[in-house]
Amino acid sequence: MLRRTVLSGLAVALPTAVAGCTGSEQTTPGTDTANGATETDTPTSSTVTTNHITATLIPREECPEPGAATVSFGDDGAISVVGCVVGKNACTVPRLQDVTYDADTGVATVVVAAVEEREEDEACAEVLTNLGYEVDIGTSGTAPTGVEVVHDDVDGRRTVVDVTK
Repeated sequence: MLRRTVLSGLAVALPTAVAGCTGSEQTTPGTDTANGATETDTPTSSTVTTNHITATLIPREECPEPGAATVSFGDDGAISVVGCVVGKNACTVPRLQDVTYDADTGVATVVVAAVEEREEDEACAEVLTNLGYEVDIGTSGTAPTGVEVVHDDVDGRRTVVDVTK
């Protein structure tokens, strides 16, 4: 009878005693981590300005078609690009690498890259990661009549959309 009491006590106490030994530290998004940095779910937006064009990349959770992009022209000259680059691991984020405008052809070229961002001692899951993004393009002059979208990711550097209004 004493043996049953001891065994049932161990069944309750043992998982509690080793819980801190087997688990990893977990953080809630937006909370301070051990080194004082703040952890967030999505990376911050990035903005590139060239000539009279300003483009801002905003990361998105949705990634309907990895490696592809779509372009929408607004009535007010605004242009929106929605796409998905593919990162080589879980530490990659989408970044607006470059924006150029060719005044002779009226084409704006937008380059979005999958960039690895991690601390020196940070481990990353080795898994292809779909990184959704939206790029909003505004102009202070003549709006582009065409947009070329280039992805620089795990599949290399290539044009994924070349559209004219």
